[in-house]
Amino acid sequence: MKKQISFLSGTFRCGTSLLRSVINQNPNFHMTPNSIIPSIVWLLNRYKQESDYKNWVNVDVDKQYPNNEQYYDNIIENTFDNYFSQHKEKYILEQGFWGAPENFDLLKKYGFLPAKFIMLVRPLEEILQSWIRVENISNDLVSTFCDSLMQPKGQIGQAVLSLNFLIKHYKKNLLIVKYKNLCSNPKKTIKGIYDFLDIPYYKSHKFTNLDQVDNKNSTHTTLRIDKIERKTYSNKIKIPSLILKKYNTENNLFKKYE
Repeated sequence: MKKQISFLSGTFRCGTSLLRSVINQNPNFHMTPNSIIPSIVWLLNRYKQESDYKNWVNVDVDKQYPNNEQYYDNIIENTFDNYFSQHKEKYILEQGFWGAPENFDLLKKYGFLPAKFIMLVRPLEEILQSWIRVENISNDLVSTFCDSLMQPKGQIGQAVLSLNFLIKHYKKNLLIVKYKNLCSNPKKTIKGIYDFLDIPYYKSHKFTNLDQVDNKNSTHTTLRIDKIERKTYSNKIKIPSLILKKYNTENNLFKKYE
């Protein structure tokens, strides 16, 4: 059975756990946790650039294996194949920062494009507040913590890179899903995702009594299972005005699509 693989690109704290809990009710449709493949490939690339690897490929073994670059590519390609083979469902929604330029290039190189991308968005202030809550960050460390999230390799920084890149280069195959819509009208929002991906809608989806996903003991992904509602923390957690001003460009980007 040939799988249809699509990609969810975005940060945590935007409804990814909620979306996965609903999607995975469909026995033919699986949304993954955050992907490990980009990290694995990054480590392989790093190893490839290290001196030990370079010394190895320059010795006499080159006479027996004249195309070591191809062996390296085979390892990566097999990583993709083995990773997706564990899923028996026909439709896969792969979660990760796949919209980031270097990860998008991997998908292009190894034959996963054309494909469709989904991006969950939420006001930046709400994302920061949610992160601060789950990580239990003290007031004196809020600014430093927010900066770490917003740097290019940070959780939110990578989402910003992904959103900007996909809008600029791949907009026709991008669906932006608002967190507030997922919470206020989940059935309509989920149906819109099915329509965008050209997947038959699963009529038995439930939007109450949801199943927890991932680690049931984790505060990061604990869902309110009795009903879906939008969570806000504006009365409890304040983001310093200097932080919001510092990241005004990113804030406006999320506001534009939220």
